[in-house]
Amino acid sequence: MIVLMHAAAWLLLFSLPYLLRPQYVSNKPQASTPHPSFDILNVVNLFLWIGIFYFNAYVIVPHFIHRKKHRLFFLTHIGLLVTYFIITWLFFNLLIGPQYFSVRGHILFNLFAYLFIFACSTAYQLVRDRVKADKLANEKENENLKTELSLLRSQVSPHFMFNVLNNMVALARKQSDQLEPSLIKLSSLMRYMLYETGKRDRLPAKLY
Repeated sequence: MIVLMHAAAWLLLFSLPYLLRPQYVSNKPQASTPHPSFDILNVVNLFLWIGIFYFNAYVIVPHFIHRKKHRLFFLTHIGLLVTYFIITWLFFNLLIGPQYFSVRGHILFNLFAYLFIFACSTAYQLVRDRVKADKLANEKENENLKTELSLLRSQVSPHFMFNVLNNMVALARKQSDQLEPSLIKLSSLMRYMLYETGKRDRLPAKLY
């Protein structure tokens, strides 16, 4: 499911240049149509964005943000941004030609694209780690509650049974009519402790 969501998001991002592209009519000069190699350049940019997104999310953030190495985090991204500029510049000159290259336009467009991918990737990983940490904390809390309940039961039950059996012995010696109802109640109580409380142990802590 998560893979499909990621694929859909990247497909939408890849489709934006085509969805936002102006429609050209036949009475416009042919020179106004976009260069055919722009499609290839868009595909190259898409794969670069995907690589930066997951490299930042699964490598840079865990190694630097979680270890409080913020300076190395930003220095790494500066180096990655420069590398991204160089790669896109090389592909632009190779596919379209240096005569169409604009340094200012290239830097502005790719800088905003990089910052967008950087922000989305960092937020994605931080939220993902937070959700995972909360889930582990809840599981640990449930395990602790189960352990405490089991320990409490093991401590209380022997004393309780000792007192109940002493009372049963006293009723038997007196040949009291209360012995049989007391045994039935004890049996019901033991059945509840063995089966009903065992079911409660498997429920989340918030349910009891």
